Amino acid sequence: MSNVSVKIVVRTSASSKVLIVGNVPALGGWDPSKAVELKKEQDGSFSVSKMLPTGQIVEFKILCDKSWDKVEKGVYNEEIKNHIISPEKGLVAEYDVARFNK
Repeated sequence: MSNVSVKIVVRTSASSKVLIVGNVPALGGWDPSKAVELKKEQDGSFSVSKMLPTGQIVEFKILCDKSWDKVEKGVYNEEIKNHIISPEKGLVAEYDVARFNK
């Protein structure tokens, strides 16, 4: 198993800080205190490039603080399923976040 660089892009107007936490060590191993902060881009989106393992399903959630209390929600404040990607060379995964838990 090798690692490849994957770019994750998040668009949201709900936060000035965006992080991701997931099931692999590079994304904090589901520990929100180890969540990875995304960089705010000029177009207002947030992004990060991470080395992730190929041949493995990677799951993650989007947060606006290093706490499960600040996890993304749907338009009607409903729970959102984990985002799932299968890392491969050149992958750019893009997500829109309607709101965060308050």
